[in-house]
Amino acid sequence: MSVMLLSGRKKAIAEKKKVVRKVGTLAEGKAAKMTASWKVTTGGKKAAISFSRDNMNVYVDGSPIECTAYVTDNGYDLDLLFGLGENRGHIYSDVEGSEMTNYLFFDDQLIAQDKQTNLKSNHRPDD
Repeated sequence: MSVMLLSGRKKAIAEKKKVVRKVGTLAEGKAAKMTASWKVTTGGKKAAISFSRDNMNVYVDGSPIECTAYVTDNGYDLDLLFGLGENRGHIYSDVEGSEMTNYLFFDDQLIAQDKQTNLKSNHRPDD
């Protein structure tokens, strides 16, 4: 499944709007809320990787790192691409209806996912 999901994401990224923001910034007076977090081991080191849909940033051990964000589907799909040591990281966040699923990939391999329910979105793909 991860190979099919990722190949579809790579095609979608080519058609997406690229968003560039200064790392760690958010609108004046607002604090970023973490959307999902994972504890992983990469390059023999343990790390906590998190991301925020609020400011489209990726955090490693609580510090923001440089990433490139691609947004599509009226802002409901988000791809965040980043480097972590020798690994290429990719977070994909997908919102459908009242559910959001967040995927973490390293070097095109699905490492972890996080599912959240009871969102206030009525979004349906292709609406």
